[in-house]
Amino acid sequence: ENDTGNWTHLKFDFLKPDKIRDAKRRPPTDPNYDPRTLHVPDNFLKDLTPGMRQWWEIKSKYFDCVIFFKVGKFYEFYHMDAVTGVKELSLTFMRGEYAHCGFPEIAYTRFSTTLVDKGYKVARVEQTETPDMMTERCKKMSKPTKFDRVVAREVCQLTTKGTRIFSVADGESKDADSKYLLAIAEKTNNSGKPTYGVCFIDSSIGTFHLGQFADDRHSSRLRTLIAKYPPSQVLFERNGLSKQTHQVLDTLVTVLKETLAPESEFWTSSTTLTNLAERQYFIEGFPDKLKEFVGEGDSLRLTATETSELGVRAFGAVVWCLTRCLLDHQLLSMGHFDIYVPVDADSGGCKRDFPSGQSEIKNRHMILDAVTMKNLNVIEGTGISYEGTLFQKLDHCCTAFGKRLLRQWLCNPLTSAKSIQERQKAISVLRDNMDIVREVRALLIKVPDLERLLSRIHAQSSNGQPDCHPDNRAILFEEKTYSKKKIMEFISVLNGFQSLQEVAILLQGSGIAQDSEILTRCAMFPSSSGCFPDLTDNLNFFKNAFDHNEAEKEGRIIPSEGVDEEYDSALETLSEIDKDLKKYLKEQCEHFGCKVSYAGTEKKRYQIEVPEAASRKAGEGYELQGQRKGFKKYYTAESKELLERQLAAEEVKINVLQNLRKRIFSKFSQRYEDWNSAIQCASVLDVLLSLAEYACSINGDVCVPVFRIPEIGKKAFVNIKDGKFPCFVGEDNFIPNDTLLGYPASLLLLTGPNMGGKSTLMRQMGLLVIMAQMGCHVPASSMELSAVDRIFTRIGANDDIMAGESTFYLELCETSAILSHTTKHSLVLVDELGRGTSTYDGTAIASAVLKELCKQGCRTIFSTHYHSLVEDFKGDSEIQLGHMACVAETEEESEDGTQETVTFLYKLAAGACPKSYGFNAARLGGIPAHITRLGSIRAKQLEVEANNRKTFRALFTSKDVIELRNLISTL
Repeated sequence: ENDTGNWTHLKFDFLKPDKIRDAKRRPPTDPNYDPRTLHVPDNFLKDLTPGMRQWWEIKSKYFDCVIFFKVGKFYEFYHMDAVTGVKELSLTFMRGEYAHCGFPEIAYTRFSTTLVDKGYKVARVEQTETPDMMTERCKKMSKPTKFDRVVAREVCQLTTKGTRIFSVADGESKDADSKYLLAIAEKTNNSGKPTYGVCFIDSSIGTFHLGQFADDRHSSRLRTLIAKYPPSQVLFERNGLSKQTHQVLDTLVTVLKETLAPESEFWTSSTTLTNLAERQYFIEGFPDKLKEFVGEGDSLRLTATETSELGVRAFGAVVWCLTRCLLDHQLLSMGHFDIYVPVDADSGGCKRDFPSGQSEIKNRHMILDAVTMKNLNVIEGTGISYEGTLFQKLDHCCTAFGKRLLRQWLCNPLTSAKSIQERQKAISVLRDNMDIVREVRALLIKVPDLERLLSRIHAQSSNGQPDCHPDNRAILFEEKTYSKKKIMEFISVLNGFQSLQEVAILLQGSGIAQDSEILTRCAMFPSSSGCFPDLTDNLNFFKNAFDHNEAEKEGRIIPSEGVDEEYDSALETLSEIDKDLKKYLKEQCEHFGCKVSYAGTEKKRYQIEVPEAASRKAGEGYELQGQRKGFKKYYTAESKELLERQLAAEEVKINVLQNLRKRIFSKFSQRYEDWNSAIQCASVLDVLLSLAEYACSINGDVCVPVFRIPEIGKKAFVNIKDGKFPCFVGEDNFIPNDTLLGYPASLLLLTGPNMGGKSTLMRQMGLLVIMAQMGCHVPASSMELSAVDRIFTRIGANDDIMAGESTFYLELCETSAILSHTTKHSLVLVDELGRGTSTYDGTAIASAVLKELCKQGCRTIFSTHYHSLVEDFKGDSEIQLGHMACVAETEEESEDGTQETVTFLYKLAAGACPKSYGFNAARLGGIPAHITRLGSIRAKQLEVEANNRKTFRALFTSKDVIELRNLISTL
């Protein structure tokens, strides 16, 4: 075995750091250096074996990828790729001077998935010729060289974190989450505020989302997009993003970030639209959603509108990336586009349940920005999982597509009371019919991820992959295995849709579907005012289209009569030839006056075998081919013609069968609208079932929130009785709380001991409001509220090291967003504002913010340990004082109060808390007793000094004689 530090590739001059160059011979110091390519000298290539030269030629174009190089039945790794294979995949080096390892073709899925998960790019290189085909090619060349005498190989697939399609070769996805490929284009105005163009796609589903929007200097909208649609790969133009945007991207530690060259890779809008026109991706015509990004007067659709220039450029970057990965035609030919509009800019063009004279909520959905979703743990847990999140608590979905929709519902709660009440009604109906719910869930649990599989079947259809795609030329030794998997997958899809059809019929028959508008839409057929398509005819067609059991067994589809015109035509031709053969044989029997038959096999078939006694009648047109005892065999012009026709017809049949699976899949994809409608209806139903299941799982009180429109002149409000924190694990032991904002005071100034439950109460308020506006039933005895248009949070004290932002800076940024965008319909949760700076500065900022929030009249919980704030605002009618109750007991031997034991009651009580009991927290945290004693003494001194300053200030400002005497007496 070779020492891993002495491999031959480590000695190549052109790979040494100071000599490495890209394909255009630019060094890494060149601003235009392309790290995806490598310059390999000609004098190096000419001394290689044909196969190794082929590897280096491919590696030079895909230097950023691990090359899975097919040799016979194996994928081989060479040189630096082999080192990666041994390190990351635990493969074993083969003997020799150069690094080399490999594995069988059938293991591709496992090894490629592992590398992609770790952030590598994988290029799958297949043989696209057999040795016989190579020999024939060389015969046609005038002077073939040794480098021509090697089977052709081509890159058939390039897979990255953001371009996974989970094909049969790639394997199944480990989870239901969408992971997006995101491209960002940016333009900054004179005031430093950015405008972004974005395009993102979940490659496994195939819908392109395009948008362009102005943002604030904190990139709040971009951060929110990233939180709601988490990317696994981000594309951006070299030198095309501001420092602020780079700071946002720097926080995405596990995301693959890729810089593209201006124009050649990160296309201009003109280049993008020209490519769409030239490559003719859209079979059904230019997509309607995409038309909105193109100028109205441009019939050729080659010019983007002024307000969509950046969005189209971002789209161009995605198309470039997909083209390099050989996925452009597969995904674009689906023609699925959606327009991305930030939720705080999406009014939806309709008003929100407010009477004349009352200011209305303009957005269709409650605005939850990235900060709020993170602070409330809506979908983001402490790690990469959903542990401890609201999503985890509510997720009882049976299907992958249901889970994805639940996530979107959580990120986008409703603001329309009517729409919310429709969901509430549906969940109540389902809760009252749990026997039927269990039957429905038993059907749904068996359904595969149909949303992804629809895209995958399209990719394997005639329209999903052009004939020139190299995968169509690939020589796969496990072709039969892959074919069986594709057919089994297709049958599982048909069975999945059959289950969805049964769900709809079950709900129709039980009468549940008619008890709620949403359930009617999700489960009734269009003929009964529903949206669920009747799939009976479609499913029957594919059920009878071929023998499913035989197809799974043999790995190929033999269609039934009437299913495929080409196959029927081929069979008809063979049948006609068979008739002609029988007719001709009959004529020969009459000619020879005895029984004659056809002899021979394969290309020697249809020789006329004649008894030797009758052979004298074989005249001039009979060519003797051979004989056996008692018989002679002849060919005639007619029998030769029949043989040629038979061979040609059989060849046609073979070719028809080779592409038959693609044509069957195309017939399936042509019914996309029906399949997709069924999935969308089932998604909604699955989420409603999940929320009903959650409601039934709540221990204790559960209620249906009541939405009321504030009377003219009255404040927005929320009133919760016996509310519980929904994400708490041990619900039985959780102390419920009443919370009232808006009657009369909209702002609750909250105090209480450390660890007493202030932050939990605030998060509880936020999460219960989100759940209520999702339509969910909530853990409380009652809940009434007017709709919330946006939730703001300033909770937690964490530096954002990756973005270079301190605790105090983060506090101010989040507070600035609150003050800039809050309305009287907002809910604001501010936890200990000002802790990131000095006490005096923090108190002053907290006081000023408190006054501003009072002026704006939004529903607010503002927690603090600054007790001077309580003193300043205790007489304000717009502010209610509250605290998290506790009981403090001081041990007898303790004179300084540091040994007091605090029992947290976790109950919201009226009035202010006298102190924060910080020394109790210090003792529980393990701070040595002598340190807490010194701290307690100093705290008392500071408290006396602060009181004296306050008294002296009052002495010089008060004009009341009695008050002055009382003040003097305290000194």
